[in-house]
Amino acid sequence: MENNNIKHILQLSKEERRAFLDSFDTLLSDCDGVVWHFTGPIPGVDKALQLLRADGKKLAFISNNGMRTMAEYRKKFQSLGIEAQPEDIVHPALTTVRYLKSVNMQDAVYCIATEVFKDYLREAGYLVLDGPKERFPVNREANQVRVYSSYFDQHDAGPKVGAVVIDIDVNLSLANLMKAKCYLERNPDCLFIAGATDYIIPLDSSMDVIGPGYFIDILERTTGRDALVLGKPGKALAQAVRKKFQITEPKRVLFVGDMLPQDMGFGTRCGFQKLLMLSGGTSKDVLLAHDEPDELPDYYADSFADFIELYNDSVRSEE
Repeated sequence: MENNNIKHILQLSKEERRAFLDSFDTLLSDCDGVVWHFTGPIPGVDKALQLLRADGKKLAFISNNGMRTMAEYRKKFQSLGIEAQPEDIVHPALTTVRYLKSVNMQDAVYCIATEVFKDYLREAGYLVLDGPKERFPVNREANQVRVYSSYFDQHDAGPKVGAVVIDIDVNLSLANLMKAKCYLERNPDCLFIAGATDYIIPLDSSMDVIGPGYFIDILERTTGRDALVLGKPGKALAQAVRKKFQITEPKRVLFVGDMLPQDMGFGTRCGFQKLLMLSGGTSKDVLLAHDEPDELPDYYADSFADFIELYNDSVRSEE
């Protein structure tokens, strides 16, 4: 069944456009594919965000991308003419740190993620384990039993691992997944935390890469453990976001994203209004064919630039 009842925001009547703009006080937005591409800017986003802020909308941003530092995020927003304070940006590594602190986790963390992500854990005082860095021997004489047996050694002298964290890692290997699997199986109290759960990460409208979602699935299926998802669309993140931004009226929040399961699913979980941007990882054809009601938006748009026309129309209609 096609979702032809989901309206493009520029297909709204003048009255509906004004009602739409008046229906939210806070705009929470994804970043990659919505505010910018990995490969460059999206035209019109700067003016659109400035118009929204001038209209009194509170702007905040939630990213699944733990590859950038908070300083890099702020610099990118500044290039759009938007001063985004650290409290306005939800970063998966910092969400993970806050969660670990909230449960008083003091043991080591085995982390499959970027160095940026791991640095935030280190700065918070955690001992971070990763690797192995060395390659497994693959020659015919290698004793594969001996190679793997060290992973299952219950009596190693290493530090106790209290959490396994997995996020985006372009250097992820089978060895990393085996390490994570063994830590999770060795200690039933070891936390299993996932940041980004995306299966595909769009670099721009024509390029995408494999995301960590598939590797999270592997660990869940091989260990029988369910990851606590601290990225979108996780329930734990939804609770943290509502608390962080003191949201008491979810329907007065517009959540903007470019992915159906991660972004629109997250918006549903939070009880927000949902706007899908076609500037990132979802095409109009995919949107219209999607059949998961909780992962569908209330509205869609080509990009943030469509808000410029909404506001221009609103100004003209008031004159």
